[in-house]
Parts: sequence; C-alpha cells; structure tokens
Amino acid sequence: MDIRQLEYLIAAAQRGSFTKAAEDLFVTRQALSKAVRNLEHESGRALLLNRDGHLELTEDGRALFDEAEPVVAAYRRIEERYGNVAAYAAVRQTLSVAMAHGTAQSMPERTVDAFRMSHPDILLSIEEVSTEAALAMARSGDSDISLVGSAPLYLGGFDLMLVVETGTYVHVPRTSPLAEHERLTVHDLDGQPFVTFGRRNHLHRLFMETCEEAGVRPNIIMTTSDTDLLVRTAEQQSALFFGFPPHIGRPSSPARVLRPLDLGVDAVFGTYAVKHQGCALSSPARAFWKFLETVEPARAKASRLPKTTDEGHSRKPRA
Repeated sequence: MDIRQLEYLIAAAQRGSFTKAAEDLFVTRQALSKAVRNLEHESGRALLLNRDGHLELTEDGRALFDEAEPVVAAYRRIEERYGNVAAYAAVRQTLSVAMAHGTAQSMPERTVDAFRMSHPDILLSIEEVSTEAALAMARSGDSDISLVGSAPLYLGGFDLMLVVETGTYVHVPRTSPLAEHERLTVHDLDGQPFVTFGRRNHLHRLFMETCEEAGVRPNIIMTTSDTDLLVRTAEQQSALFFGFPPHIGRPSSPARVLRPLDLGVDAVFGTYAVKHQGCALSSPARAFWKFLETVEPARAKASRLPKTTDEGHSRKPRA
C-alpha cells in the first residue's frame, strides 16, 4: 500500500468514475483503476462498487476513505511545500500495457517486475483482458503495447514482435493410445475428447480452422477461459488440452504426458507484442518494447516468420 494508491482511491470515490478521476490527476484510466484494484487485493477487501456506471464506496471502502483522506491531504501539503511537484510529474511517465490471459505465464517469472525495477521513473499500468480486448486496446490507443498469444495471420494491421515462441503442445492422458506418440498431428486428434479455450482464443481458433481444413473433427467437450476449470474438466473426462512447452509450462501431472502438436501450417504461435501499425511509441513504450526483445532471442525466431501481405500474414499448409 502506498500514498498514490490512497490518492487514486479517494479521487475515484469523489468523482464516481475512474475516467474523471484520471483526468483530474493527469494519469491514464488504466493506471488509476489498476492501482485501486491492487489496493483492494493488498487489503483483501472490496473498496469500490460500480452501480449503474457510477463508483460507490463499500463499507470497508468508506472506512479506509475516512482514515486515508486526512493522510493524503497532509502528504500533499508536504509535497507542495518541500517537493518539486512539476518536476516529479514530468519524470513520472506512464505506460499502459494490456496482457491477454495466459501471456504472463508464457514469459520468464518476474519479467514485468524486472522491467519495473529497472525503470522506476515509469508508472506502469497493466490490465489483463481477453485477446480480442487486448488487440482492440492497442488499436484504439488505450494501451501503448499489448501482449497476446497469437500467430501472425491474426495480427494484420499491427506492428508486432515475437516475444516468446510457445508453439502448440497438448496434454495427453497416459491411458490414451496417443501417449505413445512422440509427436501429434491434427489427424491424430480426429474424434478425440478435447477441452479448449473457446473461439475468442487465437490458439483455439487456429486449431479449429486447421482441423476444418483437414476434415478432422475433435470431440470438443467444453470451452472455457477459466484455466483451472479447463484442467479439472479435462482430467475428469480423460480429455486432451493445450499446454505450454516443457521449458515454459508447469510440470505435467503423472497422469498425463505433454506432446508437441504439428498443425501443418506456416504459423509461428507464441506471445507477441503488438502496437498500432505505424504509430510512434512514447519514450516509456519504446523502453518496454526494447526490454521485451531481451526476453528470448526473438531475432532468431523472427527469421522464421512468414512474409507479410497487405492483409497480414498468409496461412499456407505445409506440403
């Protein structure tokens, strides 16, 4: 908990809106709302509720507000008297990043923490959203940079960089005959029980489009964006489900094995950083983009990306 989080909570409660409070404080809406949510997480209490588009304090929020308001007011007086507020505001630049669900797990542990620690002058705002929402935020400018799990053929209209190549891997029950295979193809999955993420997820989309082109019909038991529910259902139904490669994902359960899946298309699946095509990055965003280049040796992987077309990246089945 820090003084800025309390200041943001007070402003949001007073204005009844994250957007209006952010405008008053000259920060991004994402940075302000994220700070308040972090404060709720740290305190273990809900502090604000959205009622018909208007923010209201909960009972716990009101108690904290009443104690925090005089503290924040006193801090402002000290800051104004002894600090250079204008200089502080100029140095404290903001960076808004949208991360699609699951992308944080694909990167080395504490990647974001490493950036934050090396750039204390940047106020980092991270929002975890769906893949489509992350792309929409990059397109509209609501995020400086978005991180998504995808393939280039779905990322037309963006400047992109491959941060981590994940490929496609499938968890297979040891009781399944497929567990004896070293590698799988989509034809191996015809009729096989499968639990996956749903049509808004780009890995699911790539998988289903590839199966349709190959005339393969996996038995999709359920789709869900809830990872814990997905794994639990797959285990209960002895079904297959997607996973990260061995060097990224969690150790596989003794009840299943992890196998690479060859989709037979020229599509490098992984975690991509994207920004609105042709738009210049702010100084903080440039620093983050450059930092992401060091997460894995992306330059070597980029040489394997398919060539772009006016519509984005082509989808060509391998011979």
